[in-house]
Amino acid sequence: MSAVVGEKTYEEICAEVGRFYARHTQLMDEGRAEDAAATFTEEASMVSPPKISTPIVGRAALAEALRRNADQLAAEGIQYRRCYSMILVEVRDDGSIFARSYVQVVKTERGTGSQLHAMCVCEDVLVRTAGELRVAERVVTRDDSI
Repeated sequence: MSAVVGEKTYEEICAEVGRFYARHTQLMDEGRAEDAAATFTEEASMVSPPKISTPIVGRAALAEALRRNADQLAAEGIQYRRCYSMILVEVRDDGSIFARSYVQVVKTERGTGSQLHAMCVCEDVLVRTAGELRVAERVVTRDDSI
């Protein structure tokens, strides 16, 4: 028997989280900065040392940082693909969702092969706004920076 959390079963929530990450990650990987930023809350924060050691706070600031990064990668002929796996989903009493994932970041430079760029742990707090999941808080830790 599945546990019911609010109006959804735990399995339904896990499937929704998986769909969220599929959409969210593809938007980021495709350089669709403004669309990717829309998957964060207005007050969201993100930190990812060593590259982002000071938290980026707010959707507008995230959109600006994502746009800068996407433009730089396009100019350099670099494509990143983030592969989320091992997604642990914990529904909190306040209705938010804590999601902890392993993320493989694969880098491809134009004219060369692909290679593993980084292994990370991504810890997100997801909240529902306007009926959709959004990232309220993100902490990414690279395995090589521990």
